[in-house]
Amino acid sequence: MTVDPIATPTMLQPNTLASLFSLLQEMTLVHRKNSEFEPSTRMHRLENGMLYGYLIAIALMAIAAFVQYTRPSQHLAMVLLLLYAMVLLCGLGFMLLTIVNVGNVFWRHRKQRFPELLTRLQQDMNGDAAFLARLLCYDKATLEYALLQYRHRWDIFDGRVGLLTGDLRKLGLFPAFAASAMAASTLLKSDINIYLWLPLILAACFYLVAFHAHGQRERPQQVATLLEYAIRHTKTHAEPGQETAIEEPRQRRQSRRGARQASAGVPQ
Repeated sequence: MTVDPIATPTMLQPNTLASLFSLLQEMTLVHRKNSEFEPSTRMHRLENGMLYGYLIAIALMAIAAFVQYTRPSQHLAMVLLLLYAMVLLCGLGFMLLTIVNVGNVFWRHRKQRFPELLTRLQQDMNGDAAFLARLLCYDKATLEYALLQYRHRWDIFDGRVGLLTGDLRKLGLFPAFAASAMAASTLLKSDINIYLWLPLILAACFYLVAFHAHGQRERPQQVATLLEYAIRHTKTHAEPGQETAIEEPRQRRQSRRGARQASAGVPQ
């Protein structure tokens, strides 16, 4: 029996998958900044300082609590109270700075409706159109295979973060901080086993990790949606050499850029 060459999975070639992976990597890691809606450098440093201060204070409080449990002293109890106050101040400071930055953006663009959203929408529409043109050069089966692998990897990532912190989208970051502060206050007022502090400290730290991880998932979700769009509009079978044709202009641009840098004496 003869096998139809079109029905065989000849489209899943290593060079085709490698070029598609490079494209998906570029789409995922693209970062479009708009300084008009970004906080100032000073405010950004203050936010980072409050966040790092919160984490450092929690770590020091865990160490001090362990020492207080093994060798109780009045002086160390005062240190614990000071560290607890530092945790509250850093947490409240981070929240207030976030509110101030958001309020500043709204005030500057108070005469416009949804200015940041519409600006980012315009950037995505213009930037992702070029990516879609390159995706449409691949056949449907290859794009479906890439979407399967792409979504599977990110679903595993979401599942692992969810196992550590729960569904932070439903709980929210600020309510999670408030619950951690209330739990810490209860533990400080009662003479309780020091090991019960460990879940609280880990939970507070993982809330920040989960918040950062969920923010990093926004672009991969958009890339998956773009892949679905390309699958609906691409041809069933790509023409021979079509996948690499779209890569050649980018390679030529990179070669010209490297030549200019070499002639200018700039290390690559």
